[in-house]
Amino acid sequence: MMLSDKELEYLKELENNREIVYLLNTRECELISKLIRSYKEIQRQLRALQISKETD
Repeated sequence: MMLSDKELEYLKELENNREIVYLLNTRECELISKLIRSYKEIQRQLRALQISKETD
């Protein structure tokens, strides 16, 4: 399942929102950051695959 752009923006807002970060523990904050990095990496790999297919 891919995140929508809106969901990704929501995660980024969570990551940068100091009030929410204060309420979350360190592990939860790390999880949010990891989700964002993983999602961006998946998107990058999918774009690379698409470009690869288009050049074949």
